[in-house]
Amino acid sequence: MNPTFNNSLVLTMQSFFLGALFISLAVSFFLYKSKSNYFLAFVPMLALAVHQVEEYVFSPLLFGEYYHFLNWAFRNGMDISPIEVTLINLAPYVFFFPTLIFLRKKYEKVFGIFFLFHNAATMANASFHLGISTAQNLYSPGMISALLLFVPLFVYGILFNKELKLGNRPIIAISIYGFLVHYILIWLINIF
Repeated sequence: MNPTFNNSLVLTMQSFFLGALFISLAVSFFLYKSKSNYFLAFVPMLALAVHQVEEYVFSPLLFGEYYHFLNWAFRNGMDISPIEVTLINLAPYVFFFPTLIFLRKKYEKVFGIFFLFHNAATMANASFHLGISTAQNLYSPGMISALLLFVPLFVYGILFNKELKLGNRPIIAISIYGFLVHYILIWLINIF
């Protein structure tokens, strides 16, 4: 077991994840009902909140502390500190989602690039969860939301950019950059 999985900072982040889930659900529902263009900008936030809640709240609630994401990661050789939990998981809410919302109405092509980049990074997260789960033949906390939300959002990100007439090479490059960002973060966690 990771000795810091019950740290007050981790518990605070778990509360933040639940709050982000309820807020993003409410906002997404409102935007969907009002047929707002901003709905698409909020879907990645909703998907990420669902994923974080699955990793840190639902999995341990349903299957016990053994399946808390930090304990699962610790068993797989990643010692993630409470400050890393905070920095990595809070960064999209502070930097990326406000950018997506700002770009949505005025700069559709730039929005499409950011949308694809973010969804490529979460697709890398999905491949990480699915790969380890498949290799170990065990449930990985976050695997279900990754499969049901991150994979379709990545595919939609590609299709959205194709509709905006972005070529295959930029789409592939943006996707690779998104994947690299996710795996560089995992590498940084493992070396520090």
